[in-house]
Amino acid sequence: MRIAICDDDSAASNALYQDITQLAEEQLHSSQKSEPVLAPVITRSDIFTDSDEFLFAAETEHYDLAFVDIELGEESGIQLSNKLLRLHPDLQIIFFSGYDDYYLDVYNVDHVYFLKKPVDPERLKTALLAAQRRILSLQDKFLTIANKQGVFRIALQDILFLEKSRRLILIHTADGEIYKTYGKFSDFEDSLNSLFFQCHTSYIVNFRFVSEMTDRKFLVSPHAGLHIAAPRPLHGAAAYDNGGDPGDGAHYLEQAIPISKTYYTQAKEAFLKCLMR
Repeated sequence: MRIAICDDDSAASNALYQDITQLAEEQLHSSQKSEPVLAPVITRSDIFTDSDEFLFAAETEHYDLAFVDIELGEESGIQLSNKLLRLHPDLQIIFFSGYDDYYLDVYNVDHVYFLKKPVDPERLKTALLAAQRRILSLQDKFLTIANKQGVFRIALQDILFLEKSRRLILIHTADGEIYKTYGKFSDFEDSLNSLFFQCHTSYIVNFRFVSEMTDRKFLVSPHAGLHIAAPRPLHGAAAYDNGGDPGDGAHYLEQAIPISKTYYTQAKEAFLKCLMR
């Protein structure tokens, strides 16, 4: 689990991190296995004392969970969290504050829990378990397909977009793989979550990887919402860094996915709703 803590009080940040680590270690060595347990492995944890610093880091790092103090100088933690969710819609956020004044304000942004400073260990444990449940529910969602090569389970969080080509469905993933199977989009409706949107008769995009909507196109990048500074020529629906060969193992730069007139209004509303989460 990758965790970030953003608080302009470095002492409070370090104390919170120590509490999180201690809880995880206690769970690891606990003999009571009947109750829910926290994941003991924290693969990465970063502490930030400045909102701009955290936002800059989030452009290249993907965190599973962020603890955000509501008072962060000129920018509130709520404003920061809205920006973070635009980059990473699946980021889980836990707010914490020394004041009750913001208790209702936090409901303006999607979050897991609100903690009052000083943080109570039992409430912290409850918040962590709630965040972990959300994270696992995202990681455990797969799209299962079958073709001549075998049966494949593809994590939804790794899918850039789905493309229909005659009777074939091509599933493009962030690592450059393209999985092929026969069928139609309706075959996958029950397996896709709310981040997926059909914007064209031939395309379904994953909003997690959409950096912007422009000129009746969604720009899709494997860097989860990062904008590419210098425009690159796009050929057809996608551009590749290996000379344009859309074979297995290709590494995408950025894709322009068309939005048809039929879907345009709904696509705009759905994308705006996703950005406001």
